[in-house]
Amino acid sequence: MTPAARLQAASDILDLLGKTRRPAEEVLKDWGRNNRYAGSKDRRAIADKVYQCLRARERLSFAMDSSEGRSLVLGALHFLDGVSLSEIDGLYTGEGYAPPKLSVAERKRLEAGDGEAPEWLESGLPAFVVERLKGVYGDDWLKEAEALMLPRAPIDLRVNGDRAPLIAGLEMLGYRPEPTPFSAFGVRLPADPPPNVRALPAFRQGTIEIQDEGSQLAGFLAGARPGMTVVDYCAGGGGKTLALLQAMQGEGRLIASDVEKTRLNNIKPRLTRAGLEAELRQLGPDGEGMEDLEAQADLVLVDAPCSGSGVWRRRPETAHKLEETEVARLHELQSAILHRASRLVKPGGLLAYATCSILPDENEMTADRFEADHPHFTPRPVADALDGAAVTPEGAETLKKIAQGHRLRLSPGTSHTDGFFVSLYRRKP
Repeated sequence: MTPAARLQAASDILDLLGKTRRPAEEVLKDWGRNNRYAGSKDRRAIADKVYQCLRARERLSFAMDSSEGRSLVLGALHFLDGVSLSEIDGLYTGEGYAPPKLSVAERKRLEAGDGEAPEWLESGLPAFVVERLKGVYGDDWLKEAEALMLPRAPIDLRVNGDRAPLIAGLEMLGYRPEPTPFSAFGVRLPADPPPNVRALPAFRQGTIEIQDEGSQLAGFLAGARPGMTVVDYCAGGGGKTLALLQAMQGEGRLIASDVEKTRLNNIKPRLTRAGLEAELRQLGPDGEGMEDLEAQADLVLVDAPCSGSGVWRRRPETAHKLEETEVARLHELQSAILHRASRLVKPGGLLAYATCSILPDENEMTADRFEADHPHFTPRPVADALDGAAVTPEGAETLKKIAQGHRLRLSPGTSHTDGFFVSLYRRKP
């Protein structure tokens, strides 16, 4: 493909993304399957341009006065890549597979520059999210926003056992693995070139799982131990289910529940591959199906449905689709779920609340509300939870410093993980 044809393809894919809630990764893969003439270098160049536009979408839309794919690509070429108008004219010829020539309006927008853009546009995040970040991080808000939206995120693995042999094996295969600084079972791979983890023998054999280090920490800090009865209340795809089972060392009972049967079904092959067992339960819309476990669980982990804002560095296409009303709805849902799940904790048992969100509405505000309504649950300091958790000694010291009592906030800017929030409790005996 010519450079011009790649630009046209990127524009088309951005328009497709504007009409669907599917992940950009899936849409790009579908495009590649449907356009076999595009080689691997073509697909990589197109994907790079698409993600560049997604991460800077708010700024580019403002500069071009349009959020169409063509406008975003033109804006990225001129304002981000520094491509001159004469060079753009050489690409946008309308000949063959090249994009049509610039319109008068497009040329005027490019000539005008991106103007006096509001401060929040530089972050690539919605305005209301920027206000939340300022409230949480103060003067460091832009650093956090850039870390959340700009870099190509690495790939973290969780190893079911000693990570040293895996690191050695990956190095022999030409990869550049590093031990994660916090999780004692984590291995990090650079995103460039993108590793095909699912093709590795270690993945097919169940030795490794793809799981961000922040997610690993959320599972390990919950406090699962051998012999416990553990409930993973919002199991989702099962990443934390597997981490909990690892901490339980094959002893005890784990119940993974979710309202979506499809998500529970997706856990089954992961359990089989890892040689682990768990009881899977589909919940009713109001949490029905767990009545026999009331006040029976040693530990309940609530990884609540959330905005997913903590993983925007992996899915930047979802950032501009989040609305403030949706965050308010999620806060109410999280509070209801946390209340229902807390009934399963036995006296003296543990409760952990977690989200992959950076927004205080879903994190501190939900935790505050729960604590006010449930005085029979007392805060459990993160420092206490670190004792015996699968965390490196150096990592434990860092986590103690950034934790706020029983709460821990992780972010790409602070901990170099996805954005996660954890709040820990113990039910009074």
